[in-house]
Amino acid sequence: MVASLVERPYRLETRDRWLVAGFAEPWAVVSWAVVNGGWQRTRQVAWLYLQLNEIAGVKDAAEWMQGQLHAEGLGGAVGFMTSRRAGAFVEATGSDQECSAWAVGTVGLSNALRAGDSSGPITMPGTINMLVCCSQPLTVEAATEALCLVSEAKALAMLASGVKSVRSGLAATGTGTDYLAVAWPIHGERTPYAGKHTAVGAAVGQAAYGAVAKGVSEWLDEFRGRL
Repeated sequence: MVASLVERPYRLETRDRWLVAGFAEPWAVVSWAVVNGGWQRTRQVAWLYLQLNEIAGVKDAAEWMQGQLHAEGLGGAVGFMTSRRAGAFVEATGSDQECSAWAVGTVGLSNALRAGDSSGPITMPGTINMLVCCSQPLTVEAATEALCLVSEAKALAMLASGVKSVRSGLAATGTGTDYLAVAWPIHGERTPYAGKHTAVGAAVGQAAYGAVAKGVSEWLDEFRGRL
């Protein structure tokens, strides 16, 4: 690995119940976020720190969250919701050759589950909401591959932690309500691949794994014995 990290492309701002990553110019983002998911161009990605049971009676969480974003002046932001305590977040970086990556997000594990667990209602809130930014412009195919790699890195960090599913008791690979996003600059020549043999894949994987692993460790330090 060749160290090539430069300054992160976003500025982090904490606002009472919000964490906001703001870009100086629009970046492309792909995600399955609650609000403004899918393919977007945006200057902001925002996390709302929920109070306990705040949305328990809400019929349409996406509509409710959209209203919260608009009220905060963040209507165009990609929006995450988290039950993590206000102000708690993690960051990590990765680099390989000419590519750098930065990950930022929140990690809560009360809803830890394993891929393939039986379906059922959420008994306790807790989720992983992660944004990973790549220094290289990406094609649609490469962005999709990078998002898959972020999910794989998240699952790997969970498996390495030894956290168990609250439903099956087997090794957890995430939570039942994880939301992930990948962002990249819109200007410049786009790289067509982002797999494990590429600098993009290596950097993105390092950043995603590092952030989730750090978040898991911090959460367990606070709530050890709950799972």
